[in-house]
Amino acid sequence: SPYAQEKITVHLATCGIAAGAREVMNALVDEMSKEDRPHIKMQTSGCIGRCSTEPNVTVQIEGEDPVIYQKMNGVKMRRVFREHVLSGVIQSDWVLP
Repeated sequence: SPYAQEKITVHLATCGIAAGAREVMNALVDEMSKEDRPHIKMQTSGCIGRCSTEPNVTVQIEGEDPVIYQKMNGVKMRRVFREHVLSGVIQSDWVLP
């Protein structure tokens, strides 16, 4: 594949689910279903210890530093997927400082 491997992690611990992480994951699954991009992987993981910033999503593009987005929702997840994952433009307003 000519594409770099890309991995999107939705942090789905209890704190994240309470904050709306399922909505984030559903939006991501929906966006991924519209694209034929087998190099893009989605996974879930636990809390990163920042419960106050949940839902958190980590975008890891091969060869680049991972980017952690905070206080995500379905609308933000769709924009991160289209702009960052597909087009390489980090949505810096939502990045965990």
